[in-house]
Amino acid sequence: MGTMAFTPEMRRFVIARIHSVPMLEALLLVRSSSEQWTVPKLVSRLYLPETRVRALIDELRSEGFASFDEDEVRYTPASDEVDDMVARIAAIYSRHVVAVTELIHSGLERQAQEFADAFRLRRDK
Repeated sequence: MGTMAFTPEMRRFVIARIHSVPMLEALLLVRSSSEQWTVPKLVSRLYLPETRVRALIDELRSEGFASFDEDEVRYTPASDEVDDMVARIAAIYSRHVVAVTELIHSGLERQAQEFADAFRLRRDK
């Protein structure tokens, strides 16, 4: 199906706020239940080292998706709009994993190119 499942608003949201596929996986996992999500539980479910999981938690916090206190991560969207958008992305991701991951990677590629362009020496004409 490709990225056609995404509205332009959803595409912008994913590209701007979902930094990686592991971040999306962590977000959807924390959102999936009211279970207490501790760092060790996330490490075991995401198959990532603790340092990477802690970095993902920081990303989730900084983007307004989750809170973290006393070694417990909770899904706490910053607004109803964020919650709605995450729900819509979760629904699409459950059916179109490849399309969502391609969209995330397209955002990463664009950011990498913009970073590289910032250091490119240009000749004045």
